Amino acid sequence: MRILLLLDEIYLPSYGGGIKACRLLLEGLARRGHDCHVIAPALVSVAQAGPTDVPGFLATLRARGIGDPRGDGAVFHYRHAGVEVEALKAPPGAARRDWVGKRLMELRPDWILIPEDKRRDMMQAAMGAFPQRVVLLLQTLSNLPFGPLSRGADPQHAGLIRKAAGVAVISRFLQDYVRVHGGLEATLLRLPVYGPGPFPMLADRQAEFVTLINPCIEKGLPIFLELVRRFRDVAFAAVPTWGATATVAAALEAEANVTCLAPRDDIEDILRRSRVVLVPSLWPETFGYIVVEAMLRGIPVLASDIGGLPEAKLGVDYLLPVRPAEIGSAGYESPPQNIAPWAEALRRLLDDEGHYRHCAEQSKRAAEAFHAGIDSRDFENFLLTLDRSAVAGNSPRKTGDNG
Repeated sequence: MRILLLLDEIYLPSYGGGIKACRLLLEGLARRGHDCHVIAPALVSVAQAGPTDVPGFLATLRARGIGDPRGDGAVFHYRHAGVEVEALKAPPGAARRDWVGKRLMELRPDWILIPEDKRRDMMQAAMGAFPQRVVLLLQTLSNLPFGPLSRGADPQHAGLIRKAAGVAVISRFLQDYVRVHGGLEATLLRLPVYGPGPFPMLADRQAEFVTLINPCIEKGLPIFLELVRRFRDVAFAAVPTWGATATVAAALEAEANVTCLAPRDDIEDILRRSRVVLVPSLWPETFGYIVVEAMLRGIPVLASDIGGLPEAKLGVDYLLPVRPAEIGSAGYESPPQNIAPWAEALRRLLDDEGHYRHCAEQSKRAAEAFHAGIDSRDFENFLLTLDRSAVAGNSPRKTGDNG
């Protein structure tokens, strides 16, 4: 099969869990002999998330051993891990849509994979060319154009989504959400975002940091900062990515026991320095890849009891209460939080060696069992099922649950 992934986020580096999941999925499909392509932006607007100019983009590729891409300065072509990538310099808008539409007619893919497409460019181009070949790969519910957790209702875009040939989601929480609020029947598929393993046991109560990835309101910055202030004798780490505004950076800089770490392609570089990982999200996570990433290496995780995070915790302590953030005129706003359960859980992990070890071992066992059931062939079979349904004239969205 010729499979094309349309992203409205940069492909490399892929610091965010959703983009990393898409990249590793395509690499897995390429290893299985499929002809895999990506069209994505070359640049980002937030420096912590990737290159913001062409020299930075070229340096990003060289640092990963890719070398200089082919291209005319507007579109860059390179190959990585068996996948052909076209990186566009054009910003969101008509020029990007037109170029994608032209390439779709030239490539004529069997399937076009699209995540949520929050900028609304890729879906319009794909539906204008081959609507019967569009498959949605949904991972971030706030980017969807419908429902109470959407950052922006868009009936026109919702109508395009409902015309897709198939819909895949990464959690039961999202599967229920799109059914109730979007009228979509979706297939639950666990994506091969974690790599092949084996994963080292990194749990170490003497490691450097208690760590938060992507500090911002949505990811629980208020809880993180309150813990920082209550545990002045403990070193904390924050890894700024797309949510790191100047305000966030200033708040982190003001705390003497917080170290900011640069994002890395390999999350293990950061987890190796972490004794506990915090996932205090205040906005419902669809799943929470970082939870499983840490647990695969035996690192205890404190996570919010919200959205899809209970699924990601796999029945292992700790799930802790939060009051969800609200969307105000200036963006996400956090109501007052009850820090006591978080502080109590963190103190026990830091002070009780036996409990820390028990939580570490339980986390690793549960995550390894979960990881053993993930295979890129599941997505391949999903596409083949859609193909058979289309040939038979059936609705391709009424597919099974592989979760």
